[in-house]
Amino acid sequence: MRLPAVDEQSNADLKEIFGTIAQTRGKVSDVLRGLGHAPDGLRAFAAYGEYVRYRTTLSGRARELTILALARGNQYAWTHHAPVALKEGVTQAELDELNQGQLAKSLSGAERAAIQYAREFAQGGNVSDATFASAREKFGDRGITDITLLCGYFIALAAVINALHIDLEADRAPMMKPVG
Repeated sequence: MRLPAVDEQSNADLKEIFGTIAQTRGKVSDVLRGLGHAPDGLRAFAAYGEYVRYRTTLSGRARELTILALARGNQYAWTHHAPVALKEGVTQAELDELNQGQLAKSLSGAERAAIQYAREFAQGGNVSDATFASAREKFGDRGITDITLLCGYFIALAAVINALHIDLEADRAPMMKPVG
């Protein structure tokens, strides 16, 4: 990491923020720890992440497939979200195909639309009219807004991972397979 670890035990505000994060996520990941030097920014960013992870209208499968479409090429993000996707019912075969840049035949039309939206969104937010219309048809106005917010959060998170050189935690084994 480019920044030293913060000591939340010596900062009551940071300790409270880390406690809130741990309540929803089980623990505080190194990428969120990396933002601990700006406690108010971390609080706001974590709240945004909590919304897109736990309070949108998206199904767990659609949410995690969208995240993984954005995470392709980012070992940290992929390794954190592949297990969640599996718990949400995404199969290993579906993950493997997504990792290779393909879409499994078993994906629903809505899941395909969400993945395509994420892929285009990752290109500077330049989502085509056709892709937007397809996702909107399948998810409605609220759902397309939720997908957009989800994509924005995870694009920002990937940039943080890259900018701060966040390494995969020692207790996690890399899950993203090399792209052939």
